[in-house]
Amino acid sequence: MSRHHFRRAGLGLAAAASVAILASACMPADGVQQTITVAGSDTTQDVMAALTADIGASDFNADPDTIVNVLSQQLAPITAPADDHCSSITYATPAGSGQTLAPNGSSAGRDALKASVQAGDGCIDVARSSSGPRAIGSDLASFRYFAFGLDAVGWTSASTRAPANLTLAQLRGIFDCTYTNWNQVGGTAGAIQRYYPQAGSGTRAFFQSDVLGFDPTTISTGTCPAVKLTQENSGQTIATNGDQLTAIVGYSAANFVAQTRGTAPDQRSGQTLRQLNGQSLTVGSGASMTLNTAGPVTEANVKLNNPTPAYPGIRYVFNVLDNTSASFDAANRFFGFVNATDGGKSPLCNGSKESIIASYGFGPLDTTTSARNLAGSNCREFQP
Repeated sequence: MSRHHFRRAGLGLAAAASVAILASACMPADGVQQTITVAGSDTTQDVMAALTADIGASDFNADPDTIVNVLSQQLAPITAPADDHCSSITYATPAGSGQTLAPNGSSAGRDALKASVQAGDGCIDVARSSSGPRAIGSDLASFRYFAFGLDAVGWTSASTRAPANLTLAQLRGIFDCTYTNWNQVGGTAGAIQRYYPQAGSGTRAFFQSDVLGFDPTTISTGTCPAVKLTQENSGQTIATNGDQLTAIVGYSAANFVAQTRGTAPDQRSGQTLRQLNGQSLTVGSGASMTLNTAGPVTEANVKLNNPTPAYPGIRYVFNVLDNTSASFDAANRFFGFVNATDGGKSPLCNGSKESIIASYGFGPLDTTTSARNLAGSNCREFQP
């Protein structure tokens, strides 16, 4: 299949660090095996690991490529084998001698993709991202964002002093130090400690841009301690610090669902997802919990589609590729689509993987056609 008929697209792997050998579509059996390296977002690690593991010979022709998923915190070193574009690289967190630090978060993954494109080495082929396109300069104009599911960012707390619901004004007031005690926002007396995802996190960037509207790390007072940082979508640091009665943090609802269902490692450490503006981001409980796609979690509330959404914090999750990179074609046939009438669709974008996407908490996308989806796929394409 020609480049005009199938533009290179994204892929991701995750939960446990993994290397997969996958057959590639629309590629002649030339005996040249490429390594497709994926890095970036913590939020989509687990779902992309499951999706990649599920794609196999039944989806594609023979002529395998190697797909390597680099975790945002790669505690067990993982090696991306050499191919005709890039030398062998071992990623780790922290990086030891001869190793490369794993990109931690959406921004770090996209920065690594950008650096790879500018170097012309094809060493990073796909950036997982839970936030949308950045301005040209941070992103390259040749970046392509392929959305494959819906998520939402709400607030969690493990505190018995915290209320069940906050208004958006109250949430913003907590993070800008207007409110410093739970009894000021409908809870019982007790100080509040603000937590925030680590630098480079897509959830952090999205929570700041689409929910809060400001950077809380620049704000503190004598009664409002500085923000403490934590790995995104985890309550473990909060628990380790002994801040469970005081802490509040932004959290991916899809990750909260997957951790509750047991499809992703449970890092909640007592955190519970509370209501915002009287609405819940999830329905059901335990293994039956899902995103509330009959409520606020809809494409109409994604700010990329609607500058004034009825509910804040609804987002797409993406795989980001660069259409000038050395391995674009090889990456695209796994997780992208051609945004044109009758355009080619990868397994991720043809609807055959909806059950996996849903089992990891994300809302699958339908085939509604638009400028972002001329092919009638189950994905959307955005550009910087």
